[in-house]
Amino acid sequence: MRPVASREREIQEHGVPPRAAPGTVTIVPDAAQLVRACNLILFTTVASTPHIGDVALFEHNPVVLHVSRRDLAPDILLASQNVVDDVEHVMKANTSPHLAEQKTGNRSFVTGTLADIMTGRRSVDRSRPIIFSPFGMGILDLAVGKWVYDQAVAAGQDLRLTDFFYEIVR
Repeated sequence: MRPVASREREIQEHGVPPRAAPGTVTIVPDAAQLVRACNLILFTTVASTPHIGDVALFEHNPVVLHVSRRDLAPDILLASQNVVDDVEHVMKANTSPHLAEQKTGNRSFVTGTLADIMTGRRSVDRSRPIIFSPFGMGILDLAVGKWVYDQAVAAGQDLRLTDFFYEIVR
């Protein structure tokens, strides 16, 4: 592993952190350098308004899982392919897609729904960034819950509550 000073010099010289070996953590000084260095980006913040606004950060056409839905400025969405789980639902509460809709007055920036992509009714390509902005998609919560459960069981730290439900037979 290279010393931190060497990593910092590489970041300063090249503008992006060097690729790290799997399982290592690289700390960068700002979100811009992180976005530029990644092909798969996951936003899970509690941001109430967009805090990433530079369209150029996404010129390398990453796949963005925009789970928190309020991190990206409308111009980033307008320059990208946008996939949502429910068009009506995501266009509320000043989410980034909602702000893009307000800016343009339409929803033509939405490429399609996840179901559209999975069934082949719509398609995406790597010529522009692909942003997935889910809203109300409980399957994500189930997937995270299953992962946490599996980790707890594997570590022997699971706690089974056999009487959690008052009545299980009706």
